[in-house]
Amino acid sequence: MRKIIVLILLLVLVGKSIAQPRDYNRDYRKHFFWGIAFAGTSAKMKMELDPVFWQRTDSIASIRPQGQAGGGFGGSVAYRFGKYWEVKTLTMLQLHQRNIQYTWQHTPGPNIKIETISFDVPLTLKYRSDMPNNTRMYVLGGVRWSHDFQSNEGLVIGESKPLIALKANTYYYEVGAGMEFRLDFVDLSLELKMSNGLNNALIKVPNSYYSGSLSAIYPRLFSISLMAQN
Repeated sequence: MRKIIVLILLLVLVGKSIAQPRDYNRDYRKHFFWGIAFAGTSAKMKMELDPVFWQRTDSIASIRPQGQAGGGFGGSVAYRFGKYWEVKTLTMLQLHQRNIQYTWQHTPGPNIKIETISFDVPLTLKYRSDMPNNTRMYVLGGVRWSHDFQSNEGLVIGESKPLIALKANTYYYEVGAGMEFRLDFVDLSLELKMSNGLNNALIKVPNSYYSGSLSAIYPRLFSISLMAQN
């Protein structure tokens, strides 16, 4: 019985030490913050078929986009204004892939891979809650510019070549939410974010057997990021 009482007291003391606010005035004395981030992503796309697809008399039966997993890393800089607001940028180098699966009437067709190595610069506005017990929630929204180093925008693509190119520069709007945990020296945050393409990224070859059936591709990106901020 004595051991149980001691264990309960220890748990109570540990709980109080965890709940005790760490550096409560950090939000008020600092305006600039910087950090590092690692992200896991799921790259998808919104695809629109050209009217010519429905007029085809060849063997193409369907065209389906497929998402793939990827990842990235980078650094963040944020500026706090007021009590709850931040302007933030999270510059990332991202690696991901999107696939387009073609299906013939009787057999599977080619699975065209669109590989991307991009340099992304978002600008977001973040609204955060208070931080009781060293934990708080936040939401954010903004825009993103992405430059693809793997883009085949300048490549001359033959009409029968199984290749689809996306533009080197794409633009997104993005929304997300996250949770911050205050540690002794940094704030650790876990963030979920969705980015949807604003401009049509498709490089269309009108007479191409592959891109000729498409009218638009709008890239999408879902990410989960782990960030450490001073």
